[in-house]
Amino acid sequence: MVRKRSERDHIHSLKKGYYHLSTDGWGEGFLFHNSEQYAYGMTVTGLLTLLFEITIYDFTLMPNHVHILLSGTGSSCLAAFDYLKQKVSSRLSKDGYPPLPDDYWFKLRSVDNPEQMKNNFIYLDRNAYELQQFIPSGYPWGSGYLHYSAVNDMISGTPASAFSKRKLEEMTGSRIPIPNHWQFHPKYGLLPSSFVDNSLFLRLFKGPKEYESRLVKDYEAFVKVSRSLNETLNFTAFEVKEIVDQLLQNFYSGRQLRQLSNEEKGRLVTLLSKEYDLPADVISSATDLSEHMVLQLLRAKDFGKQR
Repeated sequence: MVRKRSERDHIHSLKKGYYHLSTDGWGEGFLFHNSEQYAYGMTVTGLLTLLFEITIYDFTLMPNHVHILLSGTGSSCLAAFDYLKQKVSSRLSKDGYPPLPDDYWFKLRSVDNPEQMKNNFIYLDRNAYELQQFIPSGYPWGSGYLHYSAVNDMISGTPASAFSKRKLEEMTGSRIPIPNHWQFHPKYGLLPSSFVDNSLFLRLFKGPKEYESRLVKDYEAFVKVSRSLNETLNFTAFEVKEIVDQLLQNFYSGRQLRQLSNEEKGRLVTLLSKEYDLPADVISSATDLSEHMVLQLLRAKDFGKQR
């Protein structure tokens, strides 16, 4: 609790800026168990922009954690997290699930320049893709499908103006006035187009080709953000092969693995470990080197880093 107080004091001191808010991954359970809970989470996320002085540019609701790319002061971000935690926990209890633990917490990382912001957009929109259950821009529980996608035009909701005040309070769990143009979908809750500011994304990504290319192939951006959040990545075998092919193209003139000298293989192994956080067994499979040899190369003074 002392650590928590000091962290709260630190967050309170943060000036207005751009931030990536990432809640803890709850190892003991899920924040969202079914589509009804996800839909409620979508609505609560929208309420954050009315209750607190924040602007949301992108967000993703995952089964056991939440990512939000936003701007505001540290105090407003902290208040938004507290509200989100309270609402999600209450809904879990109402539905018969264990509530969030008292020490459930979050990380708030500043986003200091346009390149970092682009990396964070890519990270958030790739999150559901990492589950290997959705293609990019096909995940309904977030705002990724607002980005150069026709999906948003296919999903329409009912404007808040069509509901009574009592019905809106029932749907949102709040008495705060809801903007008339906000749209609610019977399955997906509050649609992200109602409250997400998409203008920043459009300024950074000038067209769909750059965005889609980076979304699928910019593994470095994903690694950088995951490191800042102390999150673990799990690349597929296909993605690891693409990473190796990229490195061979960029640093070894496109030569194949079998054409590399032992010294060059050592450098490649180091790059895969240092730049992409790949474990020895994955590097072994990707480079056709024994795991023992990979570990030796990583320990060697001339090549690697001590793991």
